[in-house]
Amino acid sequence: MKRSFSLAGLLRVREIQERAAAQRLSRAVLDARHTEARDRSLRAHLSGVGSEAVDVRSLAALAAARVAGRSLLADLTTLSELQEQMVDQARSEHAEARRAMRGLDRLAQAHAVQVRAAELHAEQSELDEIGSRTSAEGQQ
Repeated sequence: MKRSFSLAGLLRVREIQERAAAQRLSRAVLDARHTEARDRSLRAHLSGVGSEAVDVRSLAALAAARVAGRSLLADLTTLSELQEQMVDQARSEHAEARRAMRGLDRLAQAHAVQVRAAELHAEQSELDEIGSRTSAEGQQ
């Protein structure tokens, strides 16, 4: 007689929640790394732009390009900060989901140990019964 773990359904739900939280964390980390790479690339590009202005128009275009670059850098910095917050939040959600799943997993393991012990006890009782019958029959 094998008793099933009464919280098995909840354990499966917790496992699914933990995997979903891990996926969200992974996605948030990838997005943050992508933004960091864009930031490095933009900074490298802006540092390599020449600053030779031969007339007023090229000077105005150069100034406009630098303003646009600085604006883009500011936007990327803001985006990077937001993504770091999202990574932190996803990390804490994942940790909480893992804690909830581990607690139920420990209960499931303890249940499995108890069920196995009960099975072994029942088997030992049957063996003792068989042994006592054969011992009683041998004495008669």
